[in-house]
Amino acid sequence: MVSGVVAGDDLDQVAASAARALARPVAISIPTLGEPVVSPSGAITDDDIRTIVAHAAAVIRGEAAATPAVLADAVEVRRGDEVVGIVAATRHAGEDEVGAELRAWLEAGAAAAAVAAMMRDAQEGGLERSRRAMLQSLRAGPPADIRLFLDHAGRLGFDFSAGAVAICAEPRISAGTPELEDLAARHRALIADVGGGRLCGLVPLGSSLPRGGADALAAELSDLGMHVATSTPHREPAGLHDALREAEVLVELDVAVAGQEETYRLLIGVLLRDQEQLEELRTRTIAPLTVYDAEHDTDLLATLQTFLAHHGSTTDTAEAMSLHRHTVGYRLARVHEVSGLSPYESDGRERLGLGLKAHHILDANQRLP
Repeated sequence: MVSGVVAGDDLDQVAASAARALARPVAISIPTLGEPVVSPSGAITDDDIRTIVAHAAAVIRGEAAATPAVLADAVEVRRGDEVVGIVAATRHAGEDEVGAELRAWLEAGAAAAAVAAMMRDAQEGGLERSRRAMLQSLRAGPPADIRLFLDHAGRLGFDFSAGAVAICAEPRISAGTPELEDLAARHRALIADVGGGRLCGLVPLGSSLPRGGADALAAELSDLGMHVATSTPHREPAGLHDALREAEVLVELDVAVAGQEETYRLLIGVLLRDQEQLEELRTRTIAPLTVYDAEHDTDLLATLQTFLAHHGSTTDTAEAMSLHRHTVGYRLARVHEVSGLSPYESDGRERLGLGLKAHHILDANQRLP
């Protein structure tokens, strides 16, 4: 069925194929595309169609709803991690149980329906909308089917079989407005505004691409006054969700990254592989300081951050925070007492610095969708 969709089949033909295979009526309900598709036409009553539509809406909302009695089974239609509808088959009169074959056909129908829905969006909403939808889906999670993802990208004119570098750009107050079509054409990049003026994109890796690749695109966006970050090259298509996440986290970090980008990238890698490990680093280092500040209305964490930013100079920290040097010294002593790590000793300062970076990264990641 998926191959049929790639070749030009629409949702009506997907439903018809499943209905023929199962010898029972099949309905595809994707609310954003309008009324459900039913095959054979007229085989499901209006009341039962309304029941199917209501069930699809409940599934999309994530509500635990029992499958209606009219249905033998229903399978979610997904784009990435987003549920957009269902493919359902009706129950025969007097039928109590259904076999595994029915479920397998519905799952195949759901995969085909997802591709058909994306292709319909591309036709009805234009190239820009299709690019944005693809990037939004990839931001939400890795592709469920890499082959389908690569096929879809190919229809949009991009070859990600050798991987890509992700890019993210955030407008500053004085930033210009880039012409995305021109940017995409010049740099052969899949790029779109994903909301709020934020640009996300992928620049394919490959020998036939324009010289400069992601660096040239980043430089052009920077010249427009935008804050830009790029990911490390991700050479497997399955890793492109992580590439986008890396670039977006770096943009969220913004000033915190200055001069320490490689360390931040290493820790973002830890975040993408095992977030709990990064949370454990924060817990073992600066988490006690955040708790202490909240309970006592103090500024130990801010003082530590300023101290580390000024390379361990108490004098510079005091000037930056408009405090007396003795006040800074007292606070740093309290940092040692509360965290068990001395900001004056190299080992303690290094661990506290890593903990702060982990804290920044986890906060930035939490702000992203």
